[in-house]
Amino acid sequence: MKENTVITIGRQFGSGGHEIATAVAEALSIPYYDKEIIVEAAKKTGLDENLFKNAEERTMSSFLYSVALGAYSPASNVTGMPFMNLNETIFRAQSKVISDFAEKGSCVFVGRCADHILKDHPACCRIFVYANLKDRIDRIQKLYKLSAGDAEDLINKTDKKRASFYSYYTGQKWHNLQNYDLCLNSAKLGIAGSVEAILAYIRQL
Repeated sequence: MKENTVITIGRQFGSGGHEIATAVAEALSIPYYDKEIIVEAAKKTGLDENLFKNAEERTMSSFLYSVALGAYSPASNVTGMPFMNLNETIFRAQSKVISDFAEKGSCVFVGRCADHILKDHPACCRIFVYANLKDRIDRIQKLYKLSAGDAEDLINKTDKKRASFYSYYTGQKWHNLQNYDLCLNSAKLGIAGSVEAILAYIRQL
């Protein structure tokens, strides 16, 4: 593995991407950043942490954002753009934190457009985890105790929001294979197999 290797993991909802990411970080003994990004971004902007939670799964027209956009004007010392809207403030703050963490050393990120934010990082490995719908429905049913229909509905809605968020801030399609260095079908490999595949790939870099 190269020095200061940064791993970004995009994932379909229900594919086990979060579990795979934490296992990869543990196996490599490197940090996995998740809540830390929210905490640091909130500090930088002075905004409530709740505004940052699940930001990539909110639509641009959500009620929360609509209210906040009309009530908040970010300070110029945070973004350099006094009239930037709240969505942009949140994204830029998170992007800055992700870049700062990546500069500190090897680490793992999940979602938040990290693959795009760090696309010019010399040792960034961009991974996408997917799985067939049936397996994802089974996983979400068990995790959230939902019916098959409700699980499928949640999967479709969450993936749509993630894709919209990604497209809005990157100008790219979330599922475009050219955005990633390695794509894995976790339904075929399983969680452990997916982790091993990622580790094997990282060792070749």
